[in-house]
Formats: sequence, C-alpha cells, structure tokens
Amino acid sequence: MKMTWIGNWTLRIVGGAALAATLLGLACASGSGSATTGGATDSAPSRPPDRSRTREAARVYRSAEDEFDAGDYAAVESLTASLILEYRDTDWLGPALLLSARSVLERSQPEEALDRLARYLTLYRASDRERVPGLMLIATILQLRGNYMEAADSLLSTPMNLGRDRESAAQLARQVVGELGLGEIDSVIERWPSIHPLMSVFQVERASLLLASGQNELGREVAAAVRQLRPLDPERNRAEAIESGEMETEQWRPIIGAILPLSGPLASYGRLAEEGIRLAVEEYNRRYLESVTLIVRDDADRFDQDGDLVRELERLGAVAIVGPLRSEGLEEAADARRDRNLLIVSPTAPENFSFRRNTFSLWSTTERVTRGARALAGFAVRDLRLYRFGIMYPNTGEGRTQLAAFADAVRARGGEITGTIAYDDTATTFRIPLEFLGQERPQAIYAPASSPRTVIQLAPQFSFYDMRGVQVLGDAEWSTPEVLRLVEPRFINGTVISTFLYRSSPSVRWPEFVEAYERKYRKGLQDSLVPALAYDATHLILNALPWGFPRRSAVARSFRETRSLPGATGVFSVEDGAVIRRPFLLQVKDRQLVPAFDELQSERVSRDGDSPR
Repeated sequence: MKMTWIGNWTLRIVGGAALAATLLGLACASGSGSATTGGATDSAPSRPPDRSRTREAARVYRSAEDEFDAGDYAAVESLTASLILEYRDTDWLGPALLLSARSVLERSQPEEALDRLARYLTLYRASDRERVPGLMLIATILQLRGNYMEAADSLLSTPMNLGRDRESAAQLARQVVGELGLGEIDSVIERWPSIHPLMSVFQVERASLLLASGQNELGREVAAAVRQLRPLDPERNRAEAIESGEMETEQWRPIIGAILPLSGPLASYGRLAEEGIRLAVEEYNRRYLESVTLIVRDDADRFDQDGDLVRELERLGAVAIVGPLRSEGLEEAADARRDRNLLIVSPTAPENFSFRRNTFSLWSTTERVTRGARALAGFAVRDLRLYRFGIMYPNTGEGRTQLAAFADAVRARGGEITGTIAYDDTATTFRIPLEFLGQERPQAIYAPASSPRTVIQLAPQFSFYDMRGVQVLGDAEWSTPEVLRLVEPRFINGTVISTFLYRSSPSVRWPEFVEAYERKYRKGLQDSLVPALAYDATHLILNALPWGFPRRSAVARSFRETRSLPGATGVFSVEDGAVIRRPFLLQVKDRQLVPAFDELQSERVSRDGDSPR
C-alpha cells in the first residue's frame, strides 16, 4: 500500500547518526536478546501456545490488515496492541509489531515507529529473512530524514536472503545511493560484505561516478566486478555499458527542460520567461563549451497539460525543469513526475510547494514577503529603537501574510502593535486607515502595498493627514523605480523599506542582466521582472550542475545546497526546502535608495559628533 504521509509531513532530523548506530546494533544482534515495552518482555515462550490461541491471533491480525488497507489507523493500533499484549506467545507478535510500526508511521509518528521496529528486530536472528521488511522501513525513514549514509547501512545490514523483497529493496537502494557522493559510497562499501545482494547497486553507481570523474580504467574494472555479483537487470545493463566503453562514447550533454505558456492568455509572459531562460543557457554554454541542451514545451496556459509535458521531458532525459509559471501547473508537474529527484523550479508561482520534494518557486509568497517583513521589524525595534507600531495592509492574502509576519516579529522583540487595519488595494484615498492608526499615536506605521500605484497614491497622504512625526516603513513596492521617480522626495524621504532587489547593490547582478538582455534582444527590459526571474531560476539550476554526466539526484542535491548565490533579482540561498533571498533594508533619500543601517549611523555621527562604536 502506498504511504500517504510522505507529502504532508516533514521528519524531524534529530540525532540521525546516533539513532542509526543504535538500530544497526540491533540489526546485527541475534534474536536471543529481549526488548521491553510497557513492562512486557519478548522472549521465547516456555511452551507452544495452543492452536485455538494461534487461530484467534491470526483472525485478529487479518482484521488489523483490513483496517490498515481501509486507512483506519486508530483501529489498527487497537488490534495490534491486543496482539502484542495478549498473544505474545504466538508467531503473530512479529507481524503485529511490523504492522503497528507502519500504522503509526502513517499517523506521522516516526519515533514511535522506530521504537517498534527496534523491538521487532530483536525477535529474529541476524540471518532471518523476516528482518528484511523491518530494516527496509528503517531505511525509508532515514532516507526521508536526509540521513542517506545511515539508510544505506540499514539496507546493507539485511540478511543475504532477501527473497521476494529483493526488487523493492534494490529500488530503495537506488534512491539512497543516488544521494551519495563517491567518497560516501566508498565508505559504505568498506563496511559491508562485498557479496551482499544489494552491493551491486552501490558498486555500479561507484563505477558510474568514477567514469564521470575521469577515472575510466578504474570505472571499467569496478563495472566488470559488478557483473560477477549476479545483479538485477538495471545494474547489469549499466555495468555492461560501462565495461564496454559505450557510456564513454555517449554525448554526456545535460538537458534542461522548460514548460511555459507560449500560447494562450499568458503567452506574453511565457515569451518573456523564455527570453530569460535562453539568455542564461547561452551564457552558460559560452563559458562551458556548449554543454547544455534546452528543450522548451508549450502548455498553452493549461495546467492540466503540465503532467504530460513533465513526463515527456523526463523521458527525454531532462535533469531539471524551469516552470510552469502558475501554481496549479507547478503542483501538477510535481505530482506527475515519476522520478522525485527531477528538479522543478518555477520562476513565478506564488504558492509555496516546497513540501513536495525538489519542487521550488522563486516567487513564493511565504518566502518572498515574510522574511522581509520580519527583517524590517527587527531593524525597527533593535536599531531605530521604536516600540509602538500601527499596521495598514492591503486586504489580500499577501497583505495578511505581511501583517502576521511583521506583528509576530515586533512582539517577539518586546514591541507593541497599537492597531491594525486593512484597506482595499484599489483605494485612492487613505483617510480612514490613517486616522484610525493616528488615534493610537504609534511611533511607526508599517504600510505594505500591493503595487507601485498604491504607494504613489498613499505616500503623500501621510503628510496630508498630519502623520509627519511617524516613521513610515514599507515593503518592496516602495522601492520600485516608478515610485522613486514619481513621488516627491518630501513625501517619501526617510521611509525605511525591506526588499529582495536592491538594483544598485554590488551584491546582485541586476545591471549585468539588463545589459545582457538588451544587447541580445535589442529592446528595453521595461518594468517586467518575469525575464529576470526566469533567468535566475535557470541560473540556479545551471549553478547546481556537477562536473561530468549529471544525475538528477546529484543536481537536486547540489541545488538544495545553494548558499548566497548572486542573481539578477537578489542573493539566493536554498534552506528548509525553499528558495530564499537575502532581504535588503534600505532608506529613501532624494529619489535614491541607501542602506538604512549606514544612513542611521551617519545620522548618529552628525547628531552626537563622534564616531560610531
């Protein structure tokens, strides 16, 4: 039965190595030990149970299996608990513990599952085939935690006789070894018997990596040895291709796919995104001698087509995909791919699907606005020494996200929110929210906006409604060239904002991108960020390509390890399954943006007459 908890639950990574060591100690122990749970000790019964008890235990177990298949895990727990406590002297104790572990895992309780699996392993000798499903389930949990070395150890500690579980164990081993580097594979191989039936999976991956690193002769030697291990067909075929030199003569040219709306209602955005993608690929190929192939597919702005398109690109060998542009398409593509190591990066999807493995967006509302709001709140309290805040926010989902993030960060630092009020994002006058907030006499007002047009309307009204002594705080919309050009400095000077894109910062590549874009396409960039976002999504993927023939798992892992990479629209890192940008804290000064902290220090020097400490 397919486990449903994987998509909705993030395992806590706590003490993975120590946990693995404990479990593997149990895995290597014989069944002569004992395990205690709830005061009961598992040991061989002094005499065999009578047949009626065995038949009753079998009946209870079959009922538990039926409830598991029906998804009633509470009922499974009740039935397996009865078996574990009342029928410990029958042969059904082991199956009950294993089914119970699977059940609590479905209920997002990995630690409880591991406890029951540890107890399950003590029932059998090291050579007993019954240990295989327990060790495989432990390996699955460790793999999802990101503890790939420990997962490999768990798989290779299985008995030599895998029986009918060999195919599924080999498939799990392929997923695990795909996350390991050459040195890690060498370390795993040294610890376990060379004749283990899963060893061929690790050795053929080692041979492939040796070939990719230029050690062709050693790679062929390892591949030849793999063929003596009686491998399954996938490993046998790979080993034969390596040994014969066939893989050396293949054109190892990575393929990047793109799924864009090149026709339909969003065709103009799709074409802009394609321009950014092609610019990034062209730059990469100039640097690395035509080493990447780009395949673009049109979804016509129909997200129901994105599943078929991602599977097509998968068959063509794509190691990563840029797009789709919409959240619905991103979700469809993430669910449809057969290989969860296939990296998918949308430039513009506002919903965050980071809980799906190797699926990212550069425009996720959660990551894009919450980090900026929190950073701004921290600066206001810590550096500006403000403690009373009013908040006016657009009555949109993004506006409410900004409200919650800013308010939580203020309160966490000892500040106070004196009042909050929503406004219509199409409004042109803001008398009601400003007068409402002014009654509480805040020291600062945080006023995120949904568009530059809103800022252009709002900024002068702070003065008109007598809010001159209040510090104004804004979001990225306050930093756009349009706002700086059209709003008179006397209405906006001194506003402190948080934004991910500081166009004149030496930390970002915005000027270089604009110059390259306008030179290649012989037209102005205008005000759209879509080409730059698509360029950055592609740049992040290309930066993750390893030397040699890239496996999808290696590309995805390298992508997840991205730290402080300068792009056109910000400085990027990947943390906790999401693409994040470094927030810039800036202040408006005479139609320019300057670093807020530097400006604050300058003001203190002018006021106090001494140098900052």
